[in-house]
Amino acid sequence: MRFFLLLLFTLIISNAQAEVSAFGYESAQETQETEETNETVEIVEEEIQAKLLYQSYYELPKKLFKGQVFTLTIKALSAQKDYDSLEYNFSNEAGLALLSDERERKINSPYFYDTFYFQVTGNHVRIPDVRTSLIFNGNSGSLQETLRGERINTVRLNPEKDFSQVLAENFKILEYKTSQYDNQHNIVVFSAEAKMANLNDFSLKAASKEGIDAFEQELPYSNFTYYAVVSKQLNELKFTYFNLNTRHFQDVVIPIIVINDRVSTQTDLAPTQNTHVFAKIIAAAIVSAVGIVLFIYRRRKFYLLIVILPLFFIAKLSVPIKHVCVKEDSNIYLLPMKNGTIFERIPYRFTTESLGQAEDFTKIRMQNNQIGWVQDENLCKD
Repeated sequence: MRFFLLLLFTLIISNAQAEVSAFGYESAQETQETEETNETVEIVEEEIQAKLLYQSYYELPKKLFKGQVFTLTIKALSAQKDYDSLEYNFSNEAGLALLSDERERKINSPYFYDTFYFQVTGNHVRIPDVRTSLIFNGNSGSLQETLRGERINTVRLNPEKDFSQVLAENFKILEYKTSQYDNQHNIVVFSAEAKMANLNDFSLKAASKEGIDAFEQELPYSNFTYYAVVSKQLNELKFTYFNLNTRHFQDVVIPIIVINDRVSTQTDLAPTQNTHVFAKIIAAAIVSAVGIVLFIYRRRKFYLLIVILPLFFIAKLSVPIKHVCVKEDSNIYLLPMKNGTIFERIPYRFTTESLGQAEDFTKIRMQNNQIGWVQDENLCKD
């Protein structure tokens, strides 16, 4: 009996120790798992706190045309509120040129959208990688994020020969003027305004000489003043540009109407022209004389017009020509603009007729019969 009770007591104690041992192991395991979970949470929280700037490209174009001006917009969200400024750095782009470092910002809370203007310069385009830095107290290394670029399909146009090389959302002629350049050519000058356009690439095959005398750009708009020396046989200056909205080539037509802004039709450099002028004066005098005879015999006032109009014509032709002296080494400009194109330099002093005035410039005819503008400061004073 005693043996049986001792055995039962031993079994009870053994079971109790086993339960204590098992309970202690499970507690240690739970403690370790809890510690590991806490460490994971802390790591995630650190990553969340470090990701204070989120960004992506907003509405990337699906295809681009060579020469096209377009926008790249970065959509961003910053969880950091106390930074001084935000700095962008572009890299690894291909076939693109950044037109301005200035950005346009629009805010649609909680996002802001920064837009930059680029131009397609190559046949293959890759949008740049963008490293964005938040600046804290002048330190740009505090927080940076990089947005990876990608390639975009590029299309080359197949235009007609009168293509002006310009791609634009719209193109508008503001004003134009045509005047004589020499005996075989006229010079057409016009100013134009365009939106999202590469106006600085404007060129016409019909021009024997051409150039851009003034160019201003305030994106997305730009304007310029352009001149073209063309054949006198042309009655209009016609060219096309590629409309980015309609995706079609659009015609632009400028009528060529020569404006004679000379003070006289005479010239001291061409004796044959002087002979023609003299013949015109004789013819006008004969018409006036016939009018006088008809008025005397028929006494009708209508014939006075036949007398008076030819006399006005004779008076106009008889106005003395104003001559100017041009200094040696003077620059001759195509247009009366100080930053205009210089197409000739006169190595000697000479005297010629003045054909007109425009601010600080005088229009002259050179000895090769070409017409240009010289600054008044380069005119002889003696």
